[in-house]
Amino acid sequence: MKVNSMPTYSHYFQIIFRKRLLFIIMVSILLRTSSLTSSFTTKSLSATRLFSSGKIYLSSSSSFSTNTNSKSDIFISITDAISLFSSDESENTNTSQRNPTIYIDGSWHLSKERSSRTEFENGPRIKGAHFFDIDDVATNDKEKNPKGLPHMMPSKNLFSKAMDEFNVKPLSTIVVYTTKDCAFSARAYYTLKTMCQPTNKILLMQGSLDEWMDQGGQFETDFKPSLSLVSEADVENDSNDTNYEAVANQNIVSMDEVLNIVQSNLQEKEVDYIIIDARGAARFHGEAPEPRPGLRGGHMPGSLNVPFTNLLQDDDVTKFKSIPEMRDVFEKAGLDVHTEKNVVCSCGSGVTACVLATALMECGRDSSKTFIYDGSWLDWGSDPDTPVV
Repeated sequence: MKVNSMPTYSHYFQIIFRKRLLFIIMVSILLRTSSLTSSFTTKSLSATRLFSSGKIYLSSSSSFSTNTNSKSDIFISITDAISLFSSDESENTNTSQRNPTIYIDGSWHLSKERSSRTEFENGPRIKGAHFFDIDDVATNDKEKNPKGLPHMMPSKNLFSKAMDEFNVKPLSTIVVYTTKDCAFSARAYYTLKTMCQPTNKILLMQGSLDEWMDQGGQFETDFKPSLSLVSEADVENDSNDTNYEAVANQNIVSMDEVLNIVQSNLQEKEVDYIIIDARGAARFHGEAPEPRPGLRGGHMPGSLNVPFTNLLQDDDVTKFKSIPEMRDVFEKAGLDVHTEKNVVCSCGSGVTACVLATALMECGRDSSKTFIYDGSWLDWGSDPDTPVV
C-alpha cells in the first residue's frame, strides 16, 4: 500500500520564499512603471516650454510625439469641416450673439486659364462662403510696392476691411478651403494665420470643394458677387474705423534683408538664417525657364531646394503629406525642421513659399522663427545686381 509522505518544514519554507519573491518582483515592476511615468511627464512638461505648436517632442532631434492622437491645429479634414458646419447650422442661438465658423475660398491659379474669382461667383461654393483674392487683398499701392509685385502682404487696415466684409469677429473660427487641383491655398491661409487676432482659430481644409460636396457638405450654386475691389489708398483715406482690428503682417523679409544673408554666405560668415526655395529643381538649377518673362534662372547662393510639390500628396495636391513624410522631405533637402536658426521661405512670387512655412508649422516648428520672402524670385531674379548661381 502506497503511503503519502507528509510535507517537511523545508517544503513549507520553499513555498513561502517563492510567494515572497513573487511579491517583491511585482512591487518592483509597479515602482519602476511609476518612476518611468513620472520621468516621462517631467520631460513632456519641459518639452512643452520648448515648443508652442501643439505638438510636444522629447527633444529637437526626436520624431516621437506625445500627442500623436490629437487633431492638428493647422489642418482640418473634410469630415471634421462638415461636422463643424453642421454644428453651426444646428445652433438655435441668435446669430448676432455667436461666432459661426467662416468658410473662405482661398483658391488661386498661376495660369490664366482658370479664374478663381469667376469660379467662386458662378458656383458651386460652400454655403455662405467668402472669396479671399490674394491679388486684391494685397499691397498694390505704387508708393509701398514700386516694383508692382503681385499679391504682396496687405496692410493692416486693408486686411481689417476685408475681415469686416467677411463678418469675422475676434473669436471666429475660419476654415480656408480650395477648389479641385489647386495647390496654392496655403498663401491665403498663411496671410490669415499671421494677420488675424491670436484669438481666431485658422484652419486649412485638407481636400477640395469637390470632395466636400461628394461627402455631403452643403453648397450653393447661385451667382454670388465676391468681395468688391477696394484700393489700399481708399482704405487709408477712409475715416471710418474698422470693426475688426488685424495684426500687422509678421515675419516678412525684404530683398535687402535677404541680400545681407546671401552676402554673408558668400563671405563664409556665420549666419543665423537658412534660405529654402520652393520652386522645382529644374528652375532652381536654372535648367528650365521661369514662367514669368524677364527673370534669370538659377537660385540664391547658399539656398536649399525644397520643391513644394514634394510636401503635397502625389494623387491630390489639395492635401499635405503626413508629418513623418514632410519631415523626411525637409531632412533630405538638408533642413532640420527644429533648427535654432531662422528659416526664410522663398519661391516664385511668395505663394508656394507659404506651402513650406505651413508644412514647417505642422511639423512642429516654432513659427516665430520662420519667415516669408514676399517678393521671392520675381523680386530677386528681375534685379540685375543680385547674385545668382
